Amino acid sequence: MKKIYLLSFTAMVWMSALVPGVVRASDFEIVPIIGYSLGGGFEDSVTGTQLEVDDSTHYGIILDFKDTPVTQIELYYSLQPTRLKSDGGALVGNPLFDMDIHYIHVGGTYMAEDEKVKPYVVGTFGATYMDPKKAGLDSETRLSMSLGGGVKLFMTDRIGLRLEGRGFGTYFGNSSAAFCGSGKCAISMEGDLFFQFTANAGLIIAF
Repeated sequence: MKKIYLLSFTAMVWMSALVPGVVRASDFEIVPIIGYSLGGGFEDSVTGTQLEVDDSTHYGIILDFKDTPVTQIELYYSLQPTRLKSDGGALVGNPLFDMDIHYIHVGGTYMAEDEKVKPYVVGTFGATYMDPKKAGLDSETRLSMSLGGGVKLFMTDRIGLRLEGRGFGTYFGNSSAAFCGSGKCAISMEGDLFFQFTANAGLIIAF
């Protein structure tokens, strides 16, 4: 787990080095976030059983770099500790295994200019890393994107509150199975999109 956190942080630092221009005072925001993730699941193509991800708390960090007076370049990371469970038939609510869902994204925001209250929209793309906590199962890394919106409420020039909602879509493509290992797969999939909605709250620290 520590290795995943380190790799995620290193990736965000590396991506921040690609941001054009020099970051000046008040052009950079760090936003530790906490939130709640809803939805997400798969359909087993063999049994027809719905496999659902438990709704649960997530946490992470957002880094925003000023691009223009109304746009920012954004780096986003979150972690949701959860579990996958059966939600149909005789196995209703039966947990299959615990799982961590990581989102590692880059994108941007468009917001109101020079206001203490700044409504905004946000879009990002990147990777979803799903790490099953069961011996013998491999993790899954898939392309994903997010769209959302929210508001930034500034109490001072450098301190504020960020409230937002986002939808994340993770693309599995033509994959017919997931979480495989030792010649077996935990899920025989039907469908190619894994979708979650998240609500975030964070403290803005501007530099």
